[in-house]
Amino acid sequence: MTASRPAGADLATPASLRALIAAGICTLLGWTLFRVARPWKFYLRRVPGRPNHLNPLHVVGVFLVYFLSGAAAQSALAAAAGTKPAQEAASPGEVSIAAAIFSQIVLFGTAMAVASMSFRHGLRRGVGLSGRRYLWDSGRAVIGFFAVLPLCVAALYLTALIIKPTKHPMLDFLHRASAGWMALTVFSAVVMAPLAEELFFRGLVQSVLRRYFRSPWVGIVLGSGLFAASHQPQYQHMPALFVLGMVLGYNYERTGRLLAPVLLHAIFNAAMIWGELAG
Repeated sequence: MTASRPAGADLATPASLRALIAAGICTLLGWTLFRVARPWKFYLRRVPGRPNHLNPLHVVGVFLVYFLSGAAAQSALAAAAGTKPAQEAASPGEVSIAAAIFSQIVLFGTAMAVASMSFRHGLRRGVGLSGRRYLWDSGRAVIGFFAVLPLCVAALYLTALIIKPTKHPMLDFLHRASAGWMALTVFSAVVMAPLAEELFFRGLVQSVLRRYFRSPWVGIVLGSGLFAASHQPQYQHMPALFVLGMVLGYNYERTGRLLAPVLLHAIFNAAMIWGELAG
């Protein structure tokens, strides 16, 4: 998916992110020690249930609607702007941002419709679209961000030993974008991508995998793999995105609500953009 590609950091870590990474290492060590002392919650044996009648066709259908709507919007906007889709894909600009926002809205709306019909307890108590414990979930998102940041950076460095690292094209666009288009790019990455992708990957994909395999961890691992794979062709970012997906999925299972993974995803994307612009 193109929705949250700014979540992939570049190999050269900006100076503005180094303090966050240092804080993240301390957070990760603290969380690890705490979880070693209380390991039973890590097993996810007693997590909130999400009764549903989702099946793989629901997930595939939502993804196809998203993909086709994005491709159609990209082609239509490129034609209106007088550019070729291939040129726009090689050097993303205004057309790509507008198409991405349109497809994110379609993904969110379609996933909402499917979730409302498929979860026994609806959107709030079923899929977890609730702010019932927003302070607790916000705290989990902040801790999760600090814990996952050094892991993602480490994954990027290890991947760079195999795949030559490249700067993300959307991050390049930020340096030449006007204030208005920069705001829309940030809106796409920090607001729409977390909302749409978490509802789809955690709410639908992870839930259907958990139900079919009867295991929260199988749902987390497989869902994270699909989350990472959807961000092709940015292959060098996939291992880091897989790690991010694991933390997002774990928080979803622990709380049964989408607020923590949505906020964590948003903070992560915002930090990557801030690091690029400030670094």
